[in-house]
Amino acid sequence: MKLRPGPVVACLLFLNAAGALAEDKPPAAADILFEAPQLANTKPGDELSYSYSQKSADPAKYGKAFDDKVTLTIDEAGKAPEERNVRVAMFSAEHRRPAGPFESMSGNPVISLMLENNIQQLSALFKANPRYLKNAIRAALREAQTAPDKIDGQAKAWRIEIAPFKNDPQKDRMNGLDTLTYVFRVAPDLPGAVYEIDIAARDAAGAVLLEETLRYDGKKS
Repeated sequence: MKLRPGPVVACLLFLNAAGALAEDKPPAAADILFEAPQLANTKPGDELSYSYSQKSADPAKYGKAFDDKVTLTIDEAGKAPEERNVRVAMFSAEHRRPAGPFESMSGNPVISLMLENNIQQLSALFKANPRYLKNAIRAALREAQTAPDKIDGQAKAWRIEIAPFKNDPQKDRMNGLDTLTYVFRVAPDLPGAVYEIDIAARDAAGAVLLEETLRYDGKKS
């Protein structure tokens, strides 16, 4: 089965922002997240494990809390040296989501899968058009700043944070989720590069209304 890019992938991958021109200039957010060969440092047989947690202040309003796993299995090399064929197990039991398989991927599919999952959830909560939400996220990523980060001793890492709904004209209809921030932490030398994706909304006192966190757990070979 050959991957057909999902809606989020299609609307985000066109972000061809320029990369770094010098060592002291951070690369563009879109380059880090969607253009870099994140799977180049994996090999067939590797299994990348990610923990997933969803927290909710009000299950009736924001959905139930749960913990689960996302696992990527590298099947074989793709058509190009930096590409891989990947199988994904996204969650388990009643939380299971269809995901892939993905052929000749150079980027880590957990980014697009997390965004797809989040947008589907928000669309259901707000009874909103998914395209509207995707466009807001896409616009925020185009303007995002990249900051140096440090992850578990990794010498080189990046942090990208956006708040796509902060000034949204429809934010009064979002049940407090207009405060959602999306934080991506990426270390190029880490297998699969993606260390953490945190999507969270908090109230005025700082209490979590809804939070989704995906974090790298390790690799088996």
